[in-house]
Amino acid sequence: MNFFGHAVVAGWADNRAGHLLGSMLPDFETMVRVRLLEVRDPHIQRGIDLHHRTDEAFHRAPAFLACCSHALGELTDVGVRRGTARAVGHIASEMFLDGWLAREQAHIDDYLAALELEVNDLLIWQDEGRAFSKLRTRLALWGAPRDYAEPPFVLARVSDALRSRPALAVLEEQSAPIAEYLPSLQRMVERHAAELLNELHDALGSKD
Repeated sequence: MNFFGHAVVAGWADNRAGHLLGSMLPDFETMVRVRLLEVRDPHIQRGIDLHHRTDEAFHRAPAFLACCSHALGELTDVGVRRGTARAVGHIASEMFLDGWLAREQAHIDDYLAALELEVNDLLIWQDEGRAFSKLRTRLALWGAPRDYAEPPFVLARVSDALRSRPALAVLEEQSAPIAEYLPSLQRMVERHAAELLNELHDALGSKD
């Protein structure tokens, strides 16, 4: 699940800004490539713990696995490398789900409030928080992540994410067939979005 989706799921149990921010922090840590050394707030820590439970449940959800399987089959049929096809299906499905969730203004309001939370000394980063501060500013200026509902934007982000992994990277000659396929994957994700969220809700149960 992508960071915006994590914030939405965290809001099911507790939509306070600290909890939502914590639910996105593991993704943010990966994005800035700087280690988070210490968390000094229980609400933020609960959000981080929920993030890991959510990912575990999400990646087992039948609706998500169906989307990934569809992408793998369709993309390999048109000559995309198997590893690339699998990665594209996984990442793009998560991003398209974010785009679908971003239709709800309440989700956006809670997400932006979490980004604006004053953390002061609540988070101890290896670089003293410089990279995280820049990321928060960039995301706040971007606002609602509605661009995740746009297949060309998703393809660009997926390509960026895989560029440093030669075995998975989107090769130049594979970009066109992936671009042609992504609207089909988006429609599938949107058809199954409510079912996927229900599966996730059932899997998480009352753990949080």
